[in-house]
Amino acid sequence: MIIASIAVWPVAILVARIEASPTVRSRRLRLLLAVFPFFLPELLIGFNYRLTVTQLTSGTSPTTAAIGTEGLYGLLMLCRCMAVGVALSMLLPRGNSADESLHSWVLLRNRMASAAWWAGWLRLKIFGAWQAPLVAWSVMALIAFQEFETAALMQIDRYPISWSVWLFDAHAARLPLWDSLRMMAGPLLCELVMLGPALYVLLKTPVSDGNDLVNDHGLSGGPSVWKSVRFSALLTPGLVLFVLWPLIHNALPIVRGGMLMLDNATLRQSLIQILTSTGFAVGATIMSMGIALRICTGIGERHGASRRFAVRLLGQLPVASAIPLRRIIWMSLLLPGLLGSLVLSLGLLAMFQLPGLRGLYDTWLPMLLGQTLAVLPFAVAVVLLLLRVSDSAALHSAKLLAVSEESRVRRQMATIRWRLTTGRWLLGGLIIAHRCFWDVTVASILRPVQVEPVITRLYNEMHYGRTEALMSLSLLAALTPLAIAAAAMLLSRLATVLTSSR
Repeated sequence: MIIASIAVWPVAILVARIEASPTVRSRRLRLLLAVFPFFLPELLIGFNYRLTVTQLTSGTSPTTAAIGTEGLYGLLMLCRCMAVGVALSMLLPRGNSADESLHSWVLLRNRMASAAWWAGWLRLKIFGAWQAPLVAWSVMALIAFQEFETAALMQIDRYPISWSVWLFDAHAARLPLWDSLRMMAGPLLCELVMLGPALYVLLKTPVSDGNDLVNDHGLSGGPSVWKSVRFSALLTPGLVLFVLWPLIHNALPIVRGGMLMLDNATLRQSLIQILTSTGFAVGATIMSMGIALRICTGIGERHGASRRFAVRLLGQLPVASAIPLRRIIWMSLLLPGLLGSLVLSLGLLAMFQLPGLRGLYDTWLPMLLGQTLAVLPFAVAVVLLLLRVSDSAALHSAKLLAVSEESRVRRQMATIRWRLTTGRWLLGGLIIAHRCFWDVTVASILRPVQVEPVITRLYNEMHYGRTEALMSLSLLAALTPLAIAAAAMLLSRLATVLTSSR
């Protein structure tokens, strides 16, 4: 909670600077740099700084070691939370109470009772300027509170201790499941408290006329040296800690370890494990995107306005009397994933040990279902973004080129159409699959006994040392799914172009 509260101010500065970008290209670049730390797997970051923590704390007192470890870990979490906060602030529509509404309300101050006026003012602020920061704070607090992989590898399993590491290790040490569930009650209550502001805002947001559908404030060309310096200063720690230092520190050992992996038996086993993880990630991605698309467009199809309904999910458009109940249903679908992979996995583990479901316990279903539910909130965010950036006018203009008699024009049409539709959705699916692939908790707790995803092998071996072969395996695990996704996108685009040229 402290980290999330600290991150609110830098997030506001970063978002303001991104929105003030002079060009679309610079805006995209700044946004990419700001959110990039979120996409670096927690497992790899923890492994990278495991040795660093050991070197920093060796030969020091327990108190100094605890302060050094917690300080570095807190800085890493702050950078990651800032990336999440920026992404959410850019994605969420602005509140529907504009400055004019607040100004009008201020004029009524002398005509209303003080308590009623302040209650109305607070409501306008909560569902206006404070809406996006409140939701972003809840999600940032949850991410910092739930984080497991980096904490485990940085050895935050003594003092100071991370509850997620403590509970996971207790379960791995064969603590009875019901004891694990009982020990989970306290952290679960804390998560619900952190989630409270976001739940309140999303469920109680008043309706409006839908003019806030597009979250664009225009591009500003007003340069400011101080603002640029401040923006760069806030971005630098994340880029250094998550990109530059890991690359500099690990480049040579990765190359050396690559030589060791040329052994056919080792490479074959590693590729099988990587493909296993990739298969589960792809399956969970397809299911989560399907559910997310249904959530975002289910009722909108009744009115023929899927994009407008995507914002209705956040309470931005007039809704029927049944919508509050539907919002509750949607939040109940998202709640398991919002509570974190550890809580979700232990809950599913208990569910699949019930008499009616025990036969499915040691199958692929628990892990696939767990990954789907764990990534569903993220999938909803990605689908909302894809729906909001879709441009029906541009797509219609591209379709008009299909009537051309020249094959070159039709190929250009196919390329444009692919970029506006299939390409964007494949890229969104890649981002979701990336999150599924690197989820250690779900894979460790819910995987079938006869299946070993590469992510569990990496997590287990990373506790025993920093070998060059292990570093190369980590790089191979990171690049193989990306190569498969790139090939799929290339083949999809090629097939679209070839079909249109006939």
